[in-house]
Amino acid sequence: MKFTVARDTLVELLANVVGAVEKKHTTKILENVLLSVENERLRLVGTDLEIELSASINIQVDREGAVTAPARKLLDITKALPSDSFILVEQDENSSRLLIKGGRSRFELATLPAEDFPELDEIPLSNELVLMESQFKRLLDKTAFCMANQDVRYYLNGLLLDITTGMVSSVSTDGHRLALADCRDESIAIAERVGIIVPRKGALELSRILESSSDVSVRVQLSENHIRVEKDNVRFTSKLIDGKYPDYKAAVPANTTLKIQLDRMVFRDTLARVAILSNEKFRGIRLRLTDGLLTLMSNNPEQESAEEEIDVNYSGEVFEIGFNVNYLLEAVNHLDGETVNFNFTSSAASALLSSDDDDGVRYVVMPVRL
Repeated sequence: MKFTVARDTLVELLANVVGAVEKKHTTKILENVLLSVENERLRLVGTDLEIELSASINIQVDREGAVTAPARKLLDITKALPSDSFILVEQDENSSRLLIKGGRSRFELATLPAEDFPELDEIPLSNELVLMESQFKRLLDKTAFCMANQDVRYYLNGLLLDITTGMVSSVSTDGHRLALADCRDESIAIAERVGIIVPRKGALELSRILESSSDVSVRVQLSENHIRVEKDNVRFTSKLIDGKYPDYKAAVPANTTLKIQLDRMVFRDTLARVAILSNEKFRGIRLRLTDGLLTLMSNNPEQESAEEEIDVNYSGEVFEIGFNVNYLLEAVNHLDGETVNFNFTSSAASALLSSDDDDGVRYVVMPVRL
């Protein structure tokens, strides 16, 4: 195998696939990236057996072949070379080393055989839809932060994509809060409703390779056990979590009786200040609504306390409720717009946060007892 490629091109290709590669793995080859040169095309593949990322580009090829090399070392070497340089990558048939030359630099990397690399087999894809890249990234970014992490309820360690004709919804929950984002698109046509759970790592990696400013379309293909997304020369494939996601619609408060509207930045900054003296373990703060005022209060085991007031358009009985301040802060930070709608039913029921300027996005936060 022998080819020459622009340094910036190789950096971009490696950056697109390295996210799928484990830094430390008991199976050494899963720390490697597959480099394959065939028909004047360079293809790179990284996998952890759960997700697979591949990227390819047409290049000048001197000799075809395939090999695997340590992914992050290869990326670090490539990044360290001058940005306007060309890189020669070569492996002799009789050598187990990969030679990398750039400028006056020369590196030799250990390799493992390409035939031992666990590429995914062809997938029988049953559904396909086309989404605008920026819309798809928005769905992921608005909800991914609420995914559980290593929860025994394994189906919560992922993000639900609920697909119906004309709409895709993304949903995540860790059992204490829930995030929901809708994307309406009349071009989405699907025979019957499809609900898939993308694993946590897969959802985060997919969001990373998508661009929020791009209005190009990406192909989303689904099978019973996989999701595949193709964007330009990058292909993302992930296994799905086999499980039944909770009925998220039942968790969204339908009829709230108390509604206030807050300046989003003022509310965010006030939460951050009051949080300073909250209990470090439970992060609880208390909210009290009285005529014209929202009072935020916190205290900790050292008997320290914080209190701050915000003017609100509210009149009625005194209402108190407690929350984990981190959950409120994350919800407010992920909403767009100047104002936040904060809706309650009772001190024991979940609250609903939304914004008039962030259509289709809702956050549900369960209260805590203080």
